Parts: sequence; structure tokens; C-alpha cells
Amino acid sequence: MSRIVAIVAFLLVLSVVPSFGAIWTNCGSASDDFAVSSVTISPATPTKGQNLTVAISGTLKVTVSGGSLTYSVKYGFITLINKTVPFCSEVTCPVQAGPVTQTVSDPIPADAPSGTYTGKATSV
Repeated sequence: MSRIVAIVAFLLVLSVVPSFGAIWTNCGSASDDFAVSSVTISPATPTKGQNLTVAISGTLKVTVSGGSLTYSVKYGFITLINKTVPFCSEVTCPVQAGPVTQTVSDPIPADAPSGTYTGKATSV
């Protein structure tokens, strides 16, 4: 599960600006199998060359034992990543239904350009 959080962290991040308010939005619906209840990002102002810690909490409505994960990251209109991988290559399956909280901490590359990044992750 930590690999997914790392991906989501990368997708959420990456705005290396002094103040950014809410850095994520939930684009899902009430019928989704995973309902995100909170995303906590620390430090509040991401800094190049330093670790960024992201904690994601929510409820998984079903046990997941397969499928795929698709994620993309854009810097402006430039697509940096557009990838689909087997879900169980990213986490240890099965992932049991119920409350899920995962935390990951990774460094922001020192040479990452400043600006706004957008990302999207979906699984089927």
C-alpha cells in the first residue's frame, strides 16, 4: 500500500510554492470502492531537497485482490508520467476492506522545477 501512497503523494504534491492551501481534491464519487477521508501533508510548505510526508486515510469498501492502477502527472500541459501497472505489483494483496491509513515520506528532488503539478490516480 505504501507504493500507492508514494504515487498519490507525487501526484498531490508537487507544488513547491510558499503557500498553497488545499493541495488535493477528491474527484471520486460516493460509489467508489475507496473513500478518502483525509490527506495530511507535512511540512505545510513543500521544499525542494527535503522530505515530504503524506498521510492518506479512508475506508476501503471491498477487499482488493487484483486490478490495475493508472496514474499520470503533468507539469503545466506537459505529461511527465502516464503509466498503468498491476495493482498487486504496488501493494501486498489482498488489501482487506475497512479503514485504511497509510503514510509515506519521500524527498522532493532538488532540481524539480517550481510551479504547479497536477496528477490523477485511478484503479480498476
